[in-house]
Amino acid sequence: MISLRFQYLITMLAFLIVYSGCGSGKEVTEGPLTREQQNIRAQLFENIDDTLEQAKAIDAQLYSPTNFETGMRHYNNAEQLLRQERNIENIRTELNRAEEAFKKAMETARLGAVTFSTTVAARNDALKADAPTFGSENWNKAEATFRTAAEALEAGNVNRARQEAQTAENQYRAVELESIKANHLNTARELLQQADAQRADRNVPRRLEKARSLVQQAETLLMQDRYDTEEANRVSREAAYTAAHALYLNQKIVRLRNERRELEDILLEAEEPVEKIAEAANLDVRFDEGFDGPVQEIITKIKEYEDREQTYVERIREQENELALLRRQVDEKGDLAELLETQRMRDEAINKVINLINPDEGNVLLDGNNILIRLYGLSFSVGRSVIEPQYFALLTRVQDAIKQFPNGKVIIEGHTDSRGSLELNQRLSDERAESVAEYIRANIGIPLDITSIGYGPNRPVASNETEEGRSMNRRIDVVITPDWVITSR
Repeated sequence: MISLRFQYLITMLAFLIVYSGCGSGKEVTEGPLTREQQNIRAQLFENIDDTLEQAKAIDAQLYSPTNFETGMRHYNNAEQLLRQERNIENIRTELNRAEEAFKKAMETARLGAVTFSTTVAARNDALKADAPTFGSENWNKAEATFRTAAEALEAGNVNRARQEAQTAENQYRAVELESIKANHLNTARELLQQADAQRADRNVPRRLEKARSLVQQAETLLMQDRYDTEEANRVSREAAYTAAHALYLNQKIVRLRNERRELEDILLEAEEPVEKIAEAANLDVRFDEGFDGPVQEIITKIKEYEDREQTYVERIREQENELALLRRQVDEKGDLAELLETQRMRDEAINKVINLINPDEGNVLLDGNNILIRLYGLSFSVGRSVIEPQYFALLTRVQDAIKQFPNGKVIIEGHTDSRGSLELNQRLSDERAESVAEYIRANIGIPLDITSIGYGPNRPVASNETEEGRSMNRRIDVVITPDWVITSR
């Protein structure tokens, strides 16, 4: 009789024979496609790739997640079959299924864009407030609710889709406010938590009370108007400073108590910084009547320095004006022909630039000696800095405008409106400006001095109180300094 152990070994040997090199398919690899596979892919995937891009362009993955994911599953299956060098008909079957799912997703997305318009607006505002970072748990809940709404719409249950979308909208608005508060108040709150851990209330209760009051004041301001953050920013910074000051005072008090310092030593130590300032100002101060006398002497000395500096500045300005007058007189006599030629070149180049930029895409302005192309027609998705293909033609014309000044300098400036946190707007403006600069460097075809800088919301050209004004403030400015300006400096 064959032992059980021997039977087990025979079974395992049979298993290895069947599932080793005798299988029907080739091993799947994740490396690059072969040339033959690339040629096949170019023929089979051309239409589905276009359909996929169209679906992504209208956010089908957001409005119709189930259909879109089904399409992606069949799409990925087709790619795997291609890598395994399977039957082309099988690949076509998967691609047809993918295209059918993507088209369903696009149909639902078009309906969803109308049905969920206010919900998506709330979602975009939450994204701008960096809700996935500052309110990740509540953001995930809102995303789950919105997905439920989208799935209901896919199933044809419009009433439930609207109900779930309203719930998601409320969740997005709540997490947006939560994130705005966190963005502005996290520093102050963390410092107050440190103070609680150190039981600083025993030593500095008034400073901590003021810091907490300022945090509450900032929260109230944000609740009243979450988009007008200027005053809330100021109060938040003051709250953080007050809390940090309280921590410093608490640590100082604890140290003095631990060292059992005498009151005389503490007062003498307090005089030392004032003595150092007085010494730097060449003053000999005395504290026999307290701090007021020495402090007033220092203030008087500082005012004397300021008055003296103002006098120097005025004299320098007078001399500069005299030199400028002399230069103008020399230029008028000796360089008139050169000046006229420079003027002609400038006017000709500016006219070419004006003809390249359509009025609905931007304005061409003179900013001193610089040419400023203000691109209102170049937009970015919320929270992103990727240039979308529909703007390539506009940037090509911008490149043609820049080529009118081959030896000049170019600065790409990024600007945002005032909604959202200052830190996020600054980062977005930096990234968007650099994205445009990189695109131009890569495509202009000539060596050129191109730099980028982001100004966030700090240089508005219109009021941030209206949507029209905010739209004008969200822009890219292309500042061109012609070579004749550079060489004349």
